[in-house]
Amino acid sequence: MKKLDFILLVFIFFCSFCLYSQRIPGSYYDFIEQTQNMKANHNSSSLIIYRPENINQLNEIRCFFKLEDMNGNDVTYEKSICSATYEWVTWRSDLSKITKKNPKELSYVFERNNQGEVLKYQKRYFLSGGIAMHLNLKKGKYRISVYTPIENQNSFKYSTDTKPFEWKSNSFFYDTENPTKVIFVSPTFTENGFYAGGWKIDYKAPKHRLY
Repeated sequence: MKKLDFILLVFIFFCSFCLYSQRIPGSYYDFIEQTQNMKANHNSSSLIIYRPENINQLNEIRCFFKLEDMNGNDVTYEKSICSATYEWVTWRSDLSKITKKNPKELSYVFERNNQGEVLKYQKRYFLSGGIAMHLNLKKGKYRISVYTPIENQNSFKYSTDTKPFEWKSNSFFYDTENPTKVIFVSPTFTENGFYAGGWKIDYKAPKHRLY
């Protein structure tokens, strides 16, 4: 190899190495460098309301969301104050899609997965078993509650001779400046462990999954 050819080869190799080693603008390393000192902060006006799953019958019974200001005014659907979306936190299969006439639908059901897909409420804000509501609020103080009218109880069987009644929860006081950013909705129980017909809202997660 001639001396000139060797020098040219070394020059090309050196240029290639320099180009390869240079950081590409907008690369992963730029992102790390620019964000390493940033603090992770939750949106101060956002709240997640999660209803864990229970037995199938109860999962399908909806509890409807209600938001009141500190003067007792219902502001649930005041767009300037409140908006909400939801997602299934755990995987759910729509068994109603299965029919004896078309068993091929079985594969469709178990391929369906809404986990992580944020959906818009069509009409009313509600929670079913396994749903997490993402609630965006105008800064302020509110009372949060849920309820289930008699006609939405899906022929629920009461454990005693009690006549059907509207299920209501406690009122949960919430301030958007509060560090609590997740609250939980769970059904109430009798002393014997049966569903009592009602809801409890708490900042603590239920101790056990109830079936």
